[in-house]
This record gives sequence, C-alpha cells and structure tokens, in this order.
Amino acid sequence: EDFFGNMSKALFTLFQILTLESWCMVIVRPIMYHAPWTLVVFIPYIVFTTLAVMNVVTGVFVDQISAASSKDGEFLLSARQSEMRSQMHELRMIFMEGDQNEDGFLTLEEFNELLEQEKVRVFFLRMGMDAHEAIAL
Repeated sequence: EDFFGNMSKALFTLFQILTLESWCMVIVRPIMYHAPWTLVVFIPYIVFTTLAVMNVVTGVFVDQISAASSKDGEFLLSARQSEMRSQMHELRMIFMEGDQNEDGFLTLEEFNELLEQEKVRVFFLRMGMDAHEAIAL
C-alpha cells in the first residue's frame, strides 16, 4: 500500500527501483515477505530498464560522434574545394602569363617555354605531376 497504493506512488517506487535507491531493503524485501513471487518481476524489471537506459545513453554518444564526424567531412570537402579553386586560379594566371601573342590559347611552344620556368615546374609538382606529364595532357 505504501509503495504501490496509487499510480503516482507506483511510478515513484519504480523510479526508486530503477535508480537502485534503497530498492532492496526498503521496497523489495517487505513486498517479498508478503508475495515471494514478486522477485520474478523485480529482477527482469531492473535488468531491462538498466539496459534500456544504457542503450539510450550509448545512442546519444554515437549520434553526437556521427554528427561531429559529418561536420569534419564537410569541412575537409570545403577545404579541398577551396584549394582546388586556388590552384585553378594560379594555373589560369600561369597560362595567361605564357600566352605571348595574347590570343587566349597556348601553343605547344608557349607551353614548353612555360615549363622551363621554375615556378611552373614547382606548381605542377605540388599538383602531383611531373612537368613532362603535363605535356601529355
């Protein structure tokens, strides 16, 4: 009657059992004195609710880690796109500089002259290409 007399008492008692606050000596032992079969109810209740709470907490951690990982991926993608735009701008400037007759096109001769410059060879090396590989493109 003291622990399960009405709905609010029952919910509070179940909360006490869930948090393991004096559940054994104050709640379960007196009830088991009158109804020993209740141990079959209390033990699965404690196991189930403990696993459920641990599952929720684990889910929150995994969700937070997943969200952080996604943001890192977006940041890396954005940084890579910015780097590519910068490289394209630098390549455009190099080609404009090498276009001696200013017709908007590079002849093979103009391109070969560009490749003789140290800064152009370094640019292609930074992009992971040898200057001679650039000719093949």
